[in-house]
Amino acid sequence: MSTATKYLWQSLSALDAPVEDHTPKASPAKVVRLVEPVEGISGGSLPTPQSSPKDWSKLIERVRHAANHAREIEAQAQEQELRVQKVLDRVREDVRNAAERVRAAEARTAEIQSRADALLKAADEKVKAAEERARIAEEWLTRVYDTIASEFTIEPDVKQTP
Repeated sequence: MSTATKYLWQSLSALDAPVEDHTPKASPAKVVRLVEPVEGISGGSLPTPQSSPKDWSKLIERVRHAANHAREIEAQAQEQELRVQKVLDRVREDVRNAAERVRAAEARTAEIQSRADALLKAADEKVKAAEERARIAEEWLTRVYDTIASEFTIEPDVKQTP
């Protein structure tokens, strides 16, 4: 079977198509548009069953380039997704670490508060004890004063004369 008749309405395998060395001349951002005329194909339109095998080969080559580009974009998207996943994992780890630090700080704060409460309670007890001692000392001073005043009184009748 000739190459021209193979290209009519029969399906092609990758091995049947003539291979020409076409390096992509368009930027990777361009996508093959099958609705608009394709440049480089005779007549400026899509190949028809009567088109030359060269036109079909160019179209197949463009499809291959578009497929390669799509695979590259998919690979880039997967790499980007992996990078995003790594960043999310790091953020999650940072959040876990921050939460652990917060829990540790809260535990230290509770411990410090507990010690402060104990110190305040001890200080309050010392103040109460000091107040009690001061009250008792005042009572004793009052007794001593009363005793001295009652025992060492100078009688008004006995005055010294010169």
